[in-house]
Amino acid sequence: MSKPVSTVSAAEISRLAGVTRATVSNWRRRHADFPKSIGGSEARPQFDLHEVQKWLAEHGNEASASAVSELRSLVRARSTPDTVARLLQALRRGESGWTAPGFEAGLGDEVTQLLDRAVAEAGARTAIDILGERALEETAATGVYITPAWLADLMAALATASGPEAEAEVESVRAVLDPACGSGSLLLAAARTGATQLAGQDALPVQVQRARLLIEAETALEPDMRTGDSLTADAFPDLRADAVVCNPPYGQRDWGASELAFDPRWDYGLPPRGEPELAWVQHALAHLRPGGTAAVLLPPAVATRPSGRKIRANLVRTGALRAVIGLAPGSAQPWHVGLQIWLLRRPRPAAPVADSMLFVDTTGVPATGDGENSAVTDTVLRAWRAFDGPDPDTPIESGVAAGIRLVDVLTEEVDLTPAGYVRSALDSGTVSDQVGEAIRSLSGAATDLTSAADDMRGWSAGSGVSWRYVTIADLANHGQLELIRSILPGAESAVSAGRAPADEPDLGLAPDLNPGAPQRRMLTAPDIAAGVPASGTATVSVAATSVEVRAGDVLIPAVRSDRTGGRSARVADTEDAGAIRGPHIHTLRVDPDRLDPWFLAGFLTGAENISATRTSTVRFDPSRLRIPVLGLAEQQRYGELFRQLFTLRTAARRATEAAEQVAELVTTGLTAGALAPEDAEDGR
Repeated sequence: MSKPVSTVSAAEISRLAGVTRATVSNWRRRHADFPKSIGGSEARPQFDLHEVQKWLAEHGNEASASAVSELRSLVRARSTPDTVARLLQALRRGESGWTAPGFEAGLGDEVTQLLDRAVAEAGARTAIDILGERALEETAATGVYITPAWLADLMAALATASGPEAEAEVESVRAVLDPACGSGSLLLAAARTGATQLAGQDALPVQVQRARLLIEAETALEPDMRTGDSLTADAFPDLRADAVVCNPPYGQRDWGASELAFDPRWDYGLPPRGEPELAWVQHALAHLRPGGTAAVLLPPAVATRPSGRKIRANLVRTGALRAVIGLAPGSAQPWHVGLQIWLLRRPRPAAPVADSMLFVDTTGVPATGDGENSAVTDTVLRAWRAFDGPDPDTPIESGVAAGIRLVDVLTEEVDLTPAGYVRSALDSGTVSDQVGEAIRSLSGAATDLTSAADDMRGWSAGSGVSWRYVTIADLANHGQLELIRSILPGAESAVSAGRAPADEPDLGLAPDLNPGAPQRRMLTAPDIAAGVPASGTATVSVAATSVEVRAGDVLIPAVRSDRTGGRSARVADTEDAGAIRGPHIHTLRVDPDRLDPWFLAGFLTGAENISATRTSTVRFDPSRLRIPVLGLAEQQRYGELFRQLFTLRTAARRATEAAEQVAELVTTGLTAGALAPEDAEDGR
């Protein structure tokens, strides 16, 4: 019996060869020796991977030896979801690499060899997710989401930050539980904070194995991972952890309300059938040692639903609920909902109940963009550490966080939405100062915009010429520029300026959680769009393997710059030089004797290129973009105008943002009572 082959689609061939899909279609039409399809459908044909690689090599287009692509093709062509699920259970990480003891030879050997290469190439998360996603293809379960790495790091930092009452008893948080562990993001984040005993449970066996493999690959720990529904079949009934982190399933209809009516975990009230999230909250509390902390990610409806009012009141009244942190929509799936982090602490017997709790509203904190939320992380940790420190009366950032007395929270509704409490606690003097500073910033931005508009000159009516175009791939092949593609965040950097989107690997320990690590400046994708200096940082050890920005580099964010599909590009100047390139950024390094960088940046963001790269996904292939063929002197004339336009757009964006900030501050101050109109009679 012949050995099954690994297959690739036309789209995967284009990625292997670094060309467009249209080029692959042309190859199929024009070259009689191009490999014939061996499966799939007429619209989505499949090809023999090894035959494609051989053909590309023979025609001078060596395919990149992508272990990730080969691994994906192998498990799709030669296994079923059930086979991969059994393989996940058999896989072990040893000193010499991956093995699969007891699994059938052949497929197991090939997968483990490719897995070693794929982990080295793209990181453990990407490699293991290829197997996990294949194993889940026939699973009916929904809501299998990966907690974004930045958010997992934030939740782990909150849960493992020992307050003053815990310092006398434990030196650090060691044991951490995630009762709905999914693929292990939260437990891995806890390990990065120093936790050494990790326990996790999930209803899906595939997710349990994914989490185990990821943690074993990224750490030296051996987690205790178990399968089962934590609410109806608790695998750790006697565990009392130092911390619990959890992103539970939302809106479960059949979570066991009837059979669990007399469960001892419900210290704060029997969760109604429509309040499964409050069952998870109490499950987390039940697994904490006295003084231990839990961070649970919840939908905002849990804070307001009438059916959960009594349980919310009991959580507040006893001091078990210490903080509610509101996040902006887009922080995690489901993306359209502004989720909340509830921080809970198991009360100590006979200890006095705290008289206040913390509310944080981060919806007004500007995200660093592109899934990068270091500003939110810093704001939340700063507020929590101030509130949970030795002096809980330490001033907390007005307009973002507020410590509220429990008696003021225990209203008829017990509404725990952070925004209302934060607005009610606005300090009038602080708001007035903020408005004054915002108006000064607006005035400066308006001056810059006027100056940029006055400087716009140097064009005349065109003759309507028709240009010949060349692609970035062609320019790279002829040595006129070097295309340095965006690298997966996990392979490129651990940044304080942000975290990767949910479908990408973790970025590693952020510097704010590792304050002793030496730092280097990092230029982020939002910095490019906003025209500002490098705002991020990278650890020196990671920066050593990253791309260093050079003056004259053309930098393009790897994702859309706005909702319309528009893109931004920027030419690095001497101030940018020496910074480390952040994640999600493509770099075009030009030969200045043959290409003008601003000419290149301008045409790459033109309407034709935007239209050509607007797809259903946010990412794009820069090699497909086109520019006209012009002499260097003509390029420089165009480049100067494009540079002026970049300055104008940057100034306009800053002026708009400054105006929006003034309007938002004044509106908030007036509606919250922190500001009042002047009295015309006395001139106030």
